[in-house]
Amino acid sequence: MVTTQREVEPQALAQAGTWNVDAIHSQVLVSVRHMAVTQLRAKFPRIAGKLEVDRDDPLRSTFELEADTRAVTTGQPAQEDFMRSEPWLDAENHPTFTFRSTAIEPRGGSSYVVKGDLTLKGVTRPVEIPLDFHGVVSDPWGLRAGFTSRFTLDRRDFGITWNREFDWGVMAGWDMEVSLDVELSHPDETLAQRPKS
Repeated sequence: MVTTQREVEPQALAQAGTWNVDAIHSQVLVSVRHMAVTQLRAKFPRIAGKLEVDRDDPLRSTFELEADTRAVTTGQPAQEDFMRSEPWLDAENHPTFTFRSTAIEPRGGSSYVVKGDLTLKGVTRPVEIPLDFHGVVSDPWGLRAGFTSRFTLDRRDFGITWNREFDWGVMAGWDMEVSLDVELSHPDETLAQRPKS
């Protein structure tokens, strides 16, 4: 079967068992409020992960994602060094942060909540990640799927407690916003589709 149109039902994922995170076309970003006036963002360009689809029940599938904290980038070298240091990510002792799912729940339409364990700076806590699934298409190599997610963590829950206080508040917000734009691929020439032009 060749997927010639976008399929948005989770059953479409069952055409393949294992989907790998396409690191080149995926993004993991975090941001915190700075000086109460703007958001400072950082990107983790080195990521890996996979989705293992349960063919009988896609909602019993499992997803895992890993990001290299040593590779965090902001475009400002001094800021990147500070993020890698002990008060923040402590990348020397905790070179990765990971998420491993434990359950997937539908929320209507193409929306889902993925429950799982997030490990950051050596601390593991259960989290719930809301996501929007954007369907399955065929490409020249096989199949491709993707989802986006936006959620917020209290960084103090993961031992990231550095701050400076002023009469108007704290220098760095306690809330850490996480943005996931994840593209998944499954190479299979029998399911591939050549571009029309």
